[in-house]
Amino acid sequence: MGRNVSCSNHLKNIMFMKKIMMTLATLFVAVCASAQVYIGGGVGFANTSYDHDSKFSWKIAPEVGFQLDKKWDAGISLGYSGVEDKEKVFEVAPYVRYTACSAKIVDFFIEGTIGYEHHDLQHSSSDYDVWEVGLKPGLKVNLSNHVAFVTKIGFFGYQRVDEANTWGVNLDGRNILFGINYKF
Repeated sequence: MGRNVSCSNHLKNIMFMKKIMMTLATLFVAVCASAQVYIGGGVGFANTSYDHDSKFSWKIAPEVGFQLDKKWDAGISLGYSGVEDKEKVFEVAPYVRYTACSAKIVDFFIEGTIGYEHHDLQHSSSDYDVWEVGLKPGLKVNLSNHVAFVTKIGFFGYQRVDEANTWGVNLDGRNILFGINYKF
């Protein structure tokens, strides 16, 4: 008799989990059906000089996202960047974007992001990881119903680099990204 009760409880748990999964799947389909998908990304370049030495850095960051309504977007950006032959960085940054102000074809937005970066130092064994949570302001110029020019400028928030914690604002020339998004 005890075995039948545990089997019955197990079946009830499975049915409950199936209901939860079906509810989540239905919610996901409903959100995706009303959202517009976009793909795009950005590039950034910088040249930093110090003590008679100059280093060229670059960044490529493709992204995919959903425009949920006229004010809200959600997506993920994957980035790859480097500083000449010294360092390569891989990053993943899911985000939500709120359009704070719209004027005809120009939108000002704030992007909330949680990011992870892995820094691979080419000539050293001291690779490190960076975690960040913060806001990135930006502008979007809607060139047509499907194409938009997007720029993100700076970062305000928290970063953890190995054991170091940093709060602040980063508005230097290495933190500007220009890109294009195509909305389906």
